[in-house]
Amino acid sequence: MLTMHIDYFQFLNSLPETPESECSYYPERRSKVKGFILRENIPREGLDVLFRFGFRRSGSFFYRTNCSNCSHCLSYRIPLETFQKTSSHKRFEKINSDLSLKTALPQIDTNKESLYLKYQRSRHKGSHGESDFEILETMKYQMYEGSESSLELLLTKDENLLGWILLDLGKETVSAVYSVFNPEESRRSLGNFLILSSILWAKEKGYKEFHLGLFLPGHPKMDYKKNWKPAEILNRNTGVWKESKSFLSDYILENGSNGDKRIGA
Repeated sequence: MLTMHIDYFQFLNSLPETPESECSYYPERRSKVKGFILRENIPREGLDVLFRFGFRRSGSFFYRTNCSNCSHCLSYRIPLETFQKTSSHKRFEKINSDLSLKTALPQIDTNKESLYLKYQRSRHKGSHGESDFEILETMKYQMYEGSESSLELLLTKDENLLGWILLDLGKETVSAVYSVFNPEESRRSLGNFLILSSILWAKEKGYKEFHLGLFLPGHPKMDYKKNWKPAEILNRNTGVWKESKSFLSDYILENGSNGDKRIGA
């Protein structure tokens, strides 16, 4: 099996850094990222390296946070070999047993556009000042540009689209890019069901890791990821993944519960 060996620190130090801007998660904080634009197909082994280095993809931009005073965006992954369904997961399956799941290559259609608009208008207040055109342009770039190595998992009921999740596929890793679901079906916990279905699909296909993106402990929108276990978190100072409970114990001692180095714990 071909394995790509790239030095963690040498690679990170070679990348440019963006200027500071308002943080998407904590508006009172300043954010910046390291990253690069790649408009050509990347080998799947290369995607494994990037995901294991804590990188995410948005369109053709691969990035990871690199903020000066905050360290609260933690890369979070599920080791698939040891993942087992819990009683909560089985409840998600039971309540959604009337739905159909299928995989497909990434493709935009009018049903996805309508559901994406409904989802953004319902869940993200910042979208209320944007036109439908602006919101859909964000969708097209974020989810579909650069998606040559991606797959969609679609959730339907009687041929009606209720949600979908876009997955980037490495050789051994899967990275969740973004999920969209009908906010009117809150009793179904569709977001959790999409994650569970994606994890089970990846495990069945023989992948080793499911990268769930950024985990922000205590954040009202991002704290839910702690419920997905067993999990590992990337120590960005060493490039080593560590069991989540052990990592968080050391992290809070060093950075405080909110990760803001300016104000401490």
